[in-house]
Amino acid sequence: MKKHATAAYVMTAAFFLTGCANDGIVEALKSTETIEPIQQTIVSEINAVTKQEKGLQETFELALSKEQKTNPFTDENSAVFKNIEERKNSVKTINESTTKLNTTQKSLVENDGDKLPEDTMNSLTDSMKELSTSLNEYTKQYSKNLVEEEKYFKSLGTKEATYQTLTDGMTTVNELDTSNKEQLKKLNKQFNQLNKYRTEAEKTLNSLSDSTK
Repeated sequence: MKKHATAAYVMTAAFFLTGCANDGIVEALKSTETIEPIQQTIVSEINAVTKQEKGLQETFELALSKEQKTNPFTDENSAVFKNIEERKNSVKTINESTTKLNTTQKSLVENDGDKLPEDTMNSLTDSMKELSTSLNEYTKQYSKNLVEEEKYFKSLGTKEATYQTLTDGMTTVNELDTSNKEQLKKLNKQFNQLNKYRTEAEKTLNSLSDSTK
């Protein structure tokens, strides 16, 4: 009888400990801590795109100069096309990181731990979802912009290219640039908002984790 009682006690204790471990805090904290490096990668790539945009003006002016030995608008290895290719790679990395952000957001939403601070976590996951949506809109539009830029530069390398071709294309590129800057302003606000909610969530989760030790 004593052996049976001991076994029953062990089973009950194991069940109790398992129940305590299912509060969701550890899992939520791990997920929350992955947000910052993902965000840093995205911001870094957006900054890289911005830097390439600034460098494009000088590259473009050089391409238009008469000092070029070959036509830079027919050579896909020229600086103007390399500039576009580098920005395409950055957009690809942003998309990959946004997918990771979505996966983390889904993990936090599906965490049904009974000790999680509901309001705090909801604010965080809503902010993540909002940012992801905007990032997808940004990269989708920016990819279209790059296609237009590439078409424009290639058109300058054709025999049919005129001064009108040059000025019309520049107008289009400038309009796309204005639209892009508006998107970046929106993203900047959302990044700041995410930082706020992420910091609050980490602070609360760490406090809860310490209290359960």
